[in-house]
Amino acid sequence: MSLASTKGKAVLLFFWAHWCGDCKTQAPVLARLLDRYGGQGLVIVAPTQRYGYVAGGRKAPPDEEKAHIEQVRRTVYGQLPDMAVPLSQANLDRYGVSTTPTLVLVDREGLVRLYNPGRMTEEALDPHVRRALGGAR
Repeated sequence: MSLASTKGKAVLLFFWAHWCGDCKTQAPVLARLLDRYGGQGLVIVAPTQRYGYVAGGRKAPPDEEKAHIEQVRRTVYGQLPDMAVPLSQANLDRYGVSTTPTLVLVDREGLVRLYNPGRMTEEALDPHVRRALGGAR
């Protein structure tokens, strides 16, 4: 996914980890919001990184962990099949992410309108998404 492809759209960055239970419970909320607002310009991008291990805490080389991340994405986040999943520590560093999940909502003009470490309910997140789709206020 290129940055240019998100121009004029509201982007919800969902920083997650393959081992994160709270991230997994956030998935249905994101799917419902995308279902509701995707046609209006909402895009969800889910940056993550490698942590050096796979299921059960077993150490794994980068290629094995990357395959594990993709398997988790397909199964746990299957309701979001088109969600881009950039894999890089730099993305988490750039946004100061120190916990997963972290939600960052960027409006159509490219301004960060929400930064939330931790889960959010659909009821709490929905008004932020609506405002981001409406532009800056």
